[in-house]
Amino acid sequence: MSVTLRVLVLPAFDDIEGVPSEAEPWTRAYEFEHAIDVPGLSAPLRHTDRGLGLVPTGIGKTAAATTTAALCASDDVDVGSALVCSVGVAGGPPELPIGSVVLANHVVDWDDKCRFDPSTDGSGSVAHNPYTDAQGVFDLDAGLVSRAESLAEGVTLRDDGGGEGPGVVTGTNLCGDELWHGRRLAAEASWLVDEYGCRPYRATEMEDAGTARALERFGHADRYLSVRGISNHDRQPEGESAEESFFSAGFEAGFETGLENAVAVARAVVDDRLP
Repeated sequence: MSVTLRVLVLPAFDDIEGVPSEAEPWTRAYEFEHAIDVPGLSAPLRHTDRGLGLVPTGIGKTAAATTTAALCASDDVDVGSALVCSVGVAGGPPELPIGSVVLANHVVDWDDKCRFDPSTDGSGSVAHNPYTDAQGVFDLDAGLVSRAESLAEGVTLRDDGGGEGPGVVTGTNLCGDELWHGRRLAAEASWLVDEYGCRPYRATEMEDAGTARALERFGHADRYLSVRGISNHDRQPEGESAEESFFSAGFEAGFETGLENAVAVARAVVDDRLP
């Protein structure tokens, strides 16, 4: 008999040294009484008697798509009516305080583009991919996102201080396998989402376009929600190189806050769905 899930939570990782596990907040908060091995997964699927499932996808779109497709195709798991939630950390533009939570209404595949050598003035290095016809843009269910927004209003976010506090925002999630950082690349990212009519982007991460693609193929995309906590900014501050900014000692300092807030918002949605 297959395991029927009401909610499936997909963190990306739980085993990176020195970085908070995206799965651990869930195993602390819920009692996962069961675990099953599903072909195609890199870890067992843990699940509760209430119908909550949890498994890390692995980092990157390929890993996320493989995990999601394996679950959708498995005879051992029924996700036919499950809410599917990607929950984890993300980069974001500097106008969003660390710890802000992004509920995606669009997921845009950053890798679905053409890239050229820059012209002499440095412009024109990014263009549409003429062979995919914007297939890398995923519009998430507006009613589901709106319900998540309403539930998030009752969530208190952790605020580490230092200026304007974090909040919950809705916007575009830009997903790519390329781990990038810097102002010039951020300008290219803004151009791409603007061309697709999805500007501004609010989060940058590496899995959710793969998850969305797999769910779309299996007819489950209308039950997909992406919840991302901003753990770092995607470009360097004035007077610092992109490399210095990315490899600075404080770059990962916001991971714990971003993850805690993303999980807090996602838990409000999950608990609303569970019996």
